[in-house]
Amino acid sequence: MKETRFIAQNKEKWQESEYLLVNSVKDPEKLSSLFTQVIDDLSYSRTYYPNRSVRVYLNKIAREYFFHIYSHQKARKNTFKQFWLDELPQIVYHSRKALLISLMIFFVSASIGIFSSMNDSQFASTILSEEYVAMTKANIEKGDPMAVYKEAHQVDMFLGITLNNLMVAFRTYVFGIFLSIGTVAILLYNGIMVGCFQFFFLERGLFAESALAIWLHGTLEISSIIIAGGAGLTLGSGLLFPGTYSRLQAFQITAMRSLKLMLGISPIFVLAAIIESFLTRYTEVPDVLRFILILLSAFFILGYFVYYPWMKSRKGFDQPLPEVKLPPGIEEPVYFGRIKNNAEILKDTFVFYKKSGGKLLRWIALITVAMTTGEVLSPEPRAEWNYSAGVWQSFFGDLYYALETSSSLFLAINVVGSSLIIYIVFALIDKEVKGPQGRMRWQSLLQTVVIIAMFYGMLYTLGGWGVLIAIVAYMLFLLLCFCQLTEDDNFFNALWRTWKVNFESFGQVMGLQFILLMMSFSFLLILSAPLLYMNTTILQWNFAETDVWSRGIVNFIEIFLKLFAFNLVIPVFASSAAYLYFSLKEVFTADSLKRSISAVGLKHSKNIRA
Repeated sequence: MKETRFIAQNKEKWQESEYLLVNSVKDPEKLSSLFTQVIDDLSYSRTYYPNRSVRVYLNKIAREYFFHIYSHQKARKNTFKQFWLDELPQIVYHSRKALLISLMIFFVSASIGIFSSMNDSQFASTILSEEYVAMTKANIEKGDPMAVYKEAHQVDMFLGITLNNLMVAFRTYVFGIFLSIGTVAILLYNGIMVGCFQFFFLERGLFAESALAIWLHGTLEISSIIIAGGAGLTLGSGLLFPGTYSRLQAFQITAMRSLKLMLGISPIFVLAAIIESFLTRYTEVPDVLRFILILLSAFFILGYFVYYPWMKSRKGFDQPLPEVKLPPGIEEPVYFGRIKNNAEILKDTFVFYKKSGGKLLRWIALITVAMTTGEVLSPEPRAEWNYSAGVWQSFFGDLYYALETSSSLFLAINVVGSSLIIYIVFALIDKEVKGPQGRMRWQSLLQTVVIIAMFYGMLYTLGGWGVLIAIVAYMLFLLLCFCQLTEDDNFFNALWRTWKVNFESFGQVMGLQFILLMMSFSFLLILSAPLLYMNTTILQWNFAETDVWSRGIVNFIEIFLKLFAFNLVIPVFASSAAYLYFSLKEVFTADSLKRSISAVGLKHSKNIRA
C-alpha cells in the first residue's frame, strides 16, 4: 500500500486520537480502542515506511499514550493521599450549604433545649431519662460529677462509644433518604439533648468543670454529628432538587458524595472515642491542658472542614468531582475483560440490579417466605444471642435479628436460603458472560451451600467476634464461591486461585467490602426506625390479647420484613464480588490484554492480502 493511501485511510482516526489525548474528559473504552489501533498502525509503518515522517508522527502519538497511561497509574498509587487532600475537601466545599444548615439546626435545637430546661424543671428527666439524672445527681453529691466517665473499663468503653457514635452518625445520615426530614429530626433531638445536658450542670454551678470534661471529646464528636447531618441533607437534596438530572440520577450523585463525606468523618469518631475513653476520666488534669486540647480539636475541625476547602477552592482543586461529569441517561454495557476500580464495579452492580431486579425480587420473596415459615414452625423458641460483650449486642442487634437462632433447623434454612440467592445471582451473571451456554450445574449449588455453611459456622461458633470476623470476610467467601462455580475447580484449587487473584489487590477488596458494609448498614438502619414497630403495634391493637393466632401473624410479618430486608442486601454483595473477580482475574492473568496484543497487525495483514 502506498504511503499516501495509508495516510488517507487513517488520518481521521489519528486526528481523533490527538483530540482525545488533549481533551480533559477521556472515554476509557475509546482510549483503549484507539491506543490499540495506533500501535497497530505504528507497527505497520515501521515495517513499510521506516524512514518516512508518518512513522515519526505515529511514534509521537504512541509515546503520548504511554505517558498518559504511566501518569494515570502513578496517580492511582496516591489515591489515598488524593482523597484526603483534594477530593474530600472538594466534597465539603460543594456541600457547604447543607453543612451550614445542619450547623444552624443544631444550634437552634440546642437553644431550645436550654430554654426548655430553664422553664421546666422536669425537662431534663424527660430528655436525658430519670435514671441518668438520678445517677448524675448522686455523683454530684459525692463530689465527682464526671464519675460516669470513670466507671467502665477503658477498652470496653472505647468500643461501646465508637460503635454507638458511628450508629448515631449513620442513622443521622441515612435518614436523609426521607427527603432530608429524618436527618432534621435527629439533629433536632441531639441538639436539644446537648443543650439540656449542658444547662443541667450550668444551673448547679458546674459549667466550667462539665464543659472541660464534656467538650474534651465533644468538640470532635458533636462536630462529626453535625457533618453527618450535612451529609444526610446532601443525600436528600438529590431527591428534592434533581436539577437537569432525573431524581434517580441526582440521588446517585448525591449518595456517592455524601457517602464519601461519611467516610471522611469516621476516623474522627474513633479519635473522639479514644479521648472520651482514655482521657476524659482524668478530671484531675490541670484545666489549662484540657482547654488546650479542646482548642486543638476545634482548630482541626475548623481548619480541615472550613478553611482548607475554602483555600483549595480559591487556588483550584486538582481534579473535578467525577460524579458531576457523568452524562445523564446513558447506560453503558458491562465489560468483563477490563480492570476496574470500585466505583465502576458498583456501577455495574446497580446496572445488574436494575436489569434483573424483578426476577431477583420474586426469588427473594419466595425464599424469605420459606425461611420465615421455618422459623415460626421451629420447635425451639428464638433465644437471645450469647454475645461475648454487651457492646456487640447493642451494635449488631438489629442486623443479627435476621439470623439469630437456637434451632439447628432454622440454621440449615438460613444456609440454604442464602446459598440459593447467591447461586441465582452468580447464575445470572455467568449467563450474561457466556450467553445461552452459560448454565451452571446443579452441583454448583451444593458447592455454594458448603462454603456458605462454613461462613455461618464461623458466625455462630465464635460469638460476637465471629460476627465481626464474618462481616469483614464476607466478600472473600463470595469470591471463593464465584471462583469455584465459574472455573469448575475443586475447593482447594478454587481456594488457591482466589488467594492468588486477591493477593495483589487486597486493598481494593477490603475497600469495596467497607463501602458495601456502609451502604448495607445504612439501609438496615432504616429497619430500626419507629415506623416499623409503630405499624406492628397498631396491627396488634386490632386483635385481642388472647388471640394466639393473631400474635403469630404479627410475629410472622415482623420476621419476614427483617429477613426480606437482609436478603435484599445479599445480591448487592454477590454481584459486586462477581464483577470484582473478573477485574482481579484480569490483573493477575491479563487474558484480555493478551488477546488485544495478539490482534495487533491482523487488520493490516488482511488489507495487504486483499
